[in-house]
Amino acid sequence: MFVLTGFVAYNLAAWFANDSYDKELLNSAHAVAARLTEDHNGIVADLPLAVQAVLRHNDRDEFFYQVLSTEKVRLAGDAILPTPRLDVNTDVPAFRNSVVNGHDVRIARIRMPLRQDPKKLVVVQVARTLNARNELIHKIFLSIVVPQIILGLLSVAAVNYGVKDGLRPLIELCKEIQQRSQSDLTPIENENTPKEVVPIVEAINSLFGRIDEHMEEQKRFVANAAHQLRTPVAGLRAYIEYGRRIANGGFAEVLNQIDAGTDRIAELVGGLLILARASERRVQPHDLVELNDLSSEVTSDLIRQAANKKIELFFHPSSNRSMVIGDKAELREMLSNVVNNAVSYTPDGGVVNVTVKSGPPPVVTVQDTGPGIPAQERKRVFERFYRVLGTKVNGTGLGLAIVQEIANSHKATVELLDPGETKGTLVRITFPNSEEKVS
Repeated sequence: MFVLTGFVAYNLAAWFANDSYDKELLNSAHAVAARLTEDHNGIVADLPLAVQAVLRHNDRDEFFYQVLSTEKVRLAGDAILPTPRLDVNTDVPAFRNSVVNGHDVRIARIRMPLRQDPKKLVVVQVARTLNARNELIHKIFLSIVVPQIILGLLSVAAVNYGVKDGLRPLIELCKEIQQRSQSDLTPIENENTPKEVVPIVEAINSLFGRIDEHMEEQKRFVANAAHQLRTPVAGLRAYIEYGRRIANGGFAEVLNQIDAGTDRIAELVGGLLILARASERRVQPHDLVELNDLSSEVTSDLIRQAANKKIELFFHPSSNRSMVIGDKAELREMLSNVVNNAVSYTPDGGVVNVTVKSGPPPVVTVQDTGPGIPAQERKRVFERFYRVLGTKVNGTGLGLAIVQEIANSHKATVELLDPGETKGTLVRITFPNSEEKVS
């Protein structure tokens, strides 16, 4: 747009300047014609210094004149001016561009009768270099373009400000939605929302409401199913224990297998209940939790399990206190699942390291020397009931799903990384700083 404006402005400036200077050049030609006289030496131009000063007009340009007969024979003036190539037998003034002494010039030509002998016609052409003309073109061009550029920039700034100001409510709405956790489906406040955006906010709130209702139904179903399963599982265990007391021989081994299956069912039911509780949590008051203390407790609880497999379980606290905001019971459950997985999947005689770094941001890492998780499987292991093929360790497939759910509700991130040169898995949990709000 600025290029087009500049092109038009330059051509307008050139037109105005050329029109003005052409008129001035034509007046100079008439002035020369008016001073022509004829004597015994022929036609001469009587141009006193005062007249020459007027004709030259400025010190930046050179002025030339020439008097020709109608047959294009030079009668007086500067010989360096080029002879007109077109017909000169016309009373219409003519203008053309040419070059004299290596300088661009503008030439005006007229045909006039001699003052002493009106029947005798002569052709007068005058020329002037273009320095002053070009300066005028540039001045006119700048006088047009500079204000336009300033106004254009001011307009762009005003439009930009207006658009940003108009879109500010939408931008703030986007930020509010982006900052929410995936479990926060509370309605968006629209008290300060422009009336044009209110229908959008109401539609989003309506969608949130429907999603929340659907999710609540699913969670109630899972929780109720888990609770309903607890009673028959407990009864089944009681019957198994009774059967052991009265059974003998091979039937006792069958009961042991049934008992192991019952344990897995009980573990699955417990996992479903934990997952349901973690999923249904909304905005609640949170505690200030010290990660060193929490990680130490979790590690201590699993020392015996690690010792049974001759696994060395180490805890490395941070040098400073590492505080996070959250639900202590849920955070304990999350860390317990991660460390328990590390101990369970690490072969006998392996090593598990639990490390806390105060940051910021606070970080807990759990590194084991187990078989590791293939890179293509690392996202899927957080899905509910998903287990890597070939896994020999018993489990429900809910452990990392619970970890992910609790981490999301605390705005923490869970990553599965390569431990480096050693084999195994490195789990890194990064928490928000304690000053940040967790919703």
